Amino acid sequence: MIYSIKAEIRDRRGKSAVRNLRRDGLVPAVLYGRKMQPINLVIKEKEFLRLLEEIKGHSPIIELELPEEKAKCVIKLIQRHPISLKLLHVDFQKVQAQEKIQVAVPVILTGVEKSIGVKAGGILEHTLREIPLKAEVDKIPEHIEIDISNLKLGHSIHIADLKLPGVEFALPTDTVIVSVLAPRKVEEVVTPVAAEEMKEPEVITEKKKEEEPSEEDKEKKGKSEKEVTAKKEKSA
Repeated sequence: MIYSIKAEIRDRRGKSAVRNLRRDGLVPAVLYGRKMQPINLVIKEKEFLRLLEEIKGHSPIIELELPEEKAKCVIKLIQRHPISLKLLHVDFQKVQAQEKIQVAVPVILTGVEKSIGVKAGGILEHTLREIPLKAEVDKIPEHIEIDISNLKLGHSIHIADLKLPGVEFALPTDTVIVSVLAPRKVEEVVTPVAAEEMKEPEVITEKKKEEEPSEEDKEKKGKSEKEVTAKKEKSA
């Protein structure tokens, strides 16, 4: 897909002229590149915001439609107001067909529903959603498509697994792009209090033995028995 936006040559300069442009819904911009003088431009704010929504934060090649030519470029810098976040200025960098530039290309996964690992109950983890790379303008892909239908449980796809002729990746080859992780086992931890509550109630099968009398009780009992015997003898 080719992303494009129209631009006009900006003749008016100065703070007053720039304020008037922004009030009219226009944004000042500049186009620069190798072996060329910078060109002051003006673009429509609504069109540029629509373009940003289409590219969704990535940095693809933009076709800048000028009055006399169409220039391939990348968005190099976007300036916004620190409070209102309104657009203040946009920098476009012109690129040549044989020139190598670094951009971030989005990653699109296919075969998710057919993935062997996902079907086995694995958890899909898409770690890298865009990949920075360096290549000639004509060799930069619009996106990188990765089929994960054969990705097994516990396996991953790395930068080294990608085969794109003429492309230099800006990340280490062992960088993980997508994985299918094994689901974590939830272990139930039984606390001491819970363990006590889980114990079966004690079943009483026999009466408790009577407590043996103390020595003091025995002595009192002996005296009482002697007194009873003495009274009986007197009465007799």
